[in-house]
Amino acid sequence: MMLGIGWLALRHAQEALKTGRLDVAQRLLADPSFQGDKRTWELVQQLTRAFAERGERCLRQDDAAAAWSDLLRAEQGDAADPAVVRLRQVLTRLSLAEMRALLEAGAVVRALEAAAKMRDRLVRPAELESLEEAARDWAKASELADRGEFPQALTVLARVRRFLPGSADCLERFRIGLEERHQTFTGLVLQLHDAASKKRWPEVLEISEKILALAPQHAEARKIRSRAWKAVEPVTVAGPSPKLEADPGDALPSPRQALQQFLLWVDGVGGYLVCLGNRVTFGQATPESCVDVALFADISRLHAALTRDAEGYLLESFRAARVNGRAVDKALLHSGDRVTLGTCCQIRFHQPVPISASARIDLVSGHRLWLAVDAVLLMADTLVLGPGQQVHVSLPEVKSSVILYRQKDGLGVRYAGNLLVNGRPCRERATLEPGTTVAGDDFSLTLEAISGKRLGR
Repeated sequence: MMLGIGWLALRHAQEALKTGRLDVAQRLLADPSFQGDKRTWELVQQLTRAFAERGERCLRQDDAAAAWSDLLRAEQGDAADPAVVRLRQVLTRLSLAEMRALLEAGAVVRALEAAAKMRDRLVRPAELESLEEAARDWAKASELADRGEFPQALTVLARVRRFLPGSADCLERFRIGLEERHQTFTGLVLQLHDAASKKRWPEVLEISEKILALAPQHAEARKIRSRAWKAVEPVTVAGPSPKLEADPGDALPSPRQALQQFLLWVDGVGGYLVCLGNRVTFGQATPESCVDVALFADISRLHAALTRDAEGYLLESFRAARVNGRAVDKALLHSGDRVTLGTCCQIRFHQPVPISASARIDLVSGHRLWLAVDAVLLMADTLVLGPGQQVHVSLPEVKSSVILYRQKDGLGVRYAGNLLVNGRPCRERATLEPGTTVAGDDFSLTLEAISGKRLGR
């Protein structure tokens, strides 16, 4: 017979169940001392049905995530309860339909994310296997095409159609697009080799950018473009990385002084930390911090590094890190990848401009950087600021893009219009240095050096 504190706890669980505080009731009934008691089992059955009923209500309100949460909790009580079985069947059908719709719309990454969620929820129907294989093949075809391996991409893509017997208009459009890219790509590669062999470097730059617009990860075009950049506009912005807070009273470095980072402030838009080095380190923000990107998060002082080379961006983790939920020591990042440092500090890696090797990093987990900026920009060759989606910084109000680029004297800006650089009129392009303010017809931005005082809090 249950007496004393146990009896009181059981009464509390019963009251919580009556008032709809299901989580409280479940926590109380999970006490091992209650196991085997008849009244406890009756309450567990009631709780199971209550979770299932609440999950059905969530489903009617189009909140599938909450319905799944209630289902998994209901199954902790009695997975064989008819209401629980019925809810799982409905949610499974809806999840499969969602994944199929994502695939038919060409949203391959989201389809793979949906498949991963289903596996986490112990959904293992046969149809999931075929849909997931289709999504993996489609993603693989896209990766091969981005590397310029178009014949292999088309071969892999042919397998996808077997798993999408219904509407596949988006798949067909993707296939046609691959064939068109392949045809253009083949001719451009021949032109690139010819121009490189004759050292016509400006022409090499133009052709390589066209190739990388078709195949952003094409290693050979990246390598040849790097050679062309060194020949035409050798990069001189390299040196030790200043990590500390900018003080407006400090003297700014000269335009030719080694510079590894600077701040980009865009009026009406936001601020950005721009990293120029080929290797960028990530770690915890402390007074002794010596990393390029210091984060106020529960991570190590030196947690990971991101290195840019001809192949792309390679993540090296010195402590626990995951890419799209998968634990890694090293991983070549792709645009859209989510990187988790430690247990919960999550960043999104994005390369929005196909013809630029530069990348953008956004914090998506609520943590913050040591400076009050909106994102980190990893500047390789150019930064594109302008309207549309294929930009590093969105300026929806401007009519034409603003391009920041690297040159032998440091940094430059291009804009199809009149410019004011520190109040002096310029036409279409100008050389920049830290402390420069640039204004056009519909934008204004400032470059600010980062000098050494104290780590910003």
